[in-house]
Amino acid sequence: MYDKLFEEFINEVKKEGTFATSDILREVVNDMLSIIKQHPDDTPEELVERVIEDNVRELEFIRRNYPIPGYTVGVNVGNINVKMFGGNIDCLERKMPDDALFDIASMTKFYTQIIAYNLINEGVFSYNDKIKDLDSRFYNVEDLTIGDVLSFTTEFKTDGRLSEKQSIGEALNCLYGVKVVATKKYNYNDIGMMIIKEVMEGVTQKSYKELLDKYVVEKLGLKDTHLIVPEKKIERLTGSSNASVGRVNDPSALSVGGYSGHAGIFASNEDLIKLGKAVFNGDLLPDRAVKDAYTPGLKVNRGVMGNTYTSHEQGIDMSYVDILEPKTNFAIQGSTRTQMNVGKNSVSTVLFNPASMSMERALEEEAKINEARALRGQNPLSLVKHFRFDQNGKINEYNLIDARLMAPSAKTVEPVTTSNAKLALRLRFLNRVIEAYDKNYNKEINVNKSM
Repeated sequence: MYDKLFEEFINEVKKEGTFATSDILREVVNDMLSIIKQHPDDTPEELVERVIEDNVRELEFIRRNYPIPGYTVGVNVGNINVKMFGGNIDCLERKMPDDALFDIASMTKFYTQIIAYNLINEGVFSYNDKIKDLDSRFYNVEDLTIGDVLSFTTEFKTDGRLSEKQSIGEALNCLYGVKVVATKKYNYNDIGMMIIKEVMEGVTQKSYKELLDKYVVEKLGLKDTHLIVPEKKIERLTGSSNASVGRVNDPSALSVGGYSGHAGIFASNEDLIKLGKAVFNGDLLPDRAVKDAYTPGLKVNRGVMGNTYTSHEQGIDMSYVDILEPKTNFAIQGSTRTQMNVGKNSVSTVLFNPASMSMERALEEEAKINEARALRGQNPLSLVKHFRFDQNGKINEYNLIDARLMAPSAKTVEPVTTSNAKLALRLRFLNRVIEAYDKNYNKEINVNKSM
């Protein structure tokens, strides 16, 4: 019976559309089949525990070999929920809790896009409306449209960096004076989402927080997704060099008050999984937006919704979507080494926290990188910085740990993305086996593995 189910499952996965060959799919899923055959008396929870052993070993290897204090990784397939977490929440060696809140950095852009697509769906503005007609504060953007911003097809230039401004007012004036350099070519940047955040606030007369609450947090009943973190939850924050004061790692977001359309959200693994599950069930986005998330736009591995990574035949070498995942899957990622992969059948997260290493450790890592660069004749990089902002008359001091080179994606996020894709396939097959034995089985299978 198992073998017949196995072949039916492989054919179904191949039919739904994936760049993986049938032989690759068989090789991956066979691990789950073998475990099921070898342990026929195990409960579903026990089978899941066995199949995630390699995943946990990999996560521990990464944690021990890179400046990553801790992690939380989640995989959801139907009624199966797996969470693997370990290490520490910060450099003080406080253990990673099961409900840690991570600075998700540029994953925030997806939330901004969710709001914008809902406003389009409601007729508040259109994809073709011009920014300058919606918000006269942006006086240098020519004929830039909402669609240009959402698709990341515009290059911008500001008068200096926002993070170098001394106050919120100066930073906002710098943003309002932004100029369009080029259009109709893919350009990933933060400015576009900062612009659309200001526009949405202006046309709705609601703050970004109110819009986020309405279209995401309240709609999905999220408990641990915050722009402004309650005092009682600050001890659960991680992934930011400013977590101890309830702030994110991104200096541009900090320069305009603490959050913007491109960064600023802290979220838990559970809330991210809920968000991902809601994408394809119609609870979060109109159909046009969902299609724009997984359909390639002007760049082959980026969506029409320009912040998303889409499926590609070269898989993880070209995108953050593995070839094992269906072609309708997509991924979003943050510079803090956070990621979520979203599909009809599965949702997974990779949440590392290198920006929560100590400043001393970060400076050591920066020195190592610059020593290697010097040997190659390259100029040094400033990856650890200190900022001062006048925020409504109060001087606040913040740090930045840009850990992208310290914890390279190819050595940390990408292998876990592939491992998550393998696990998702194996759990989908386990679900198929369970359904074959008991069509009425609807119990939640929750496995939390702490290291």
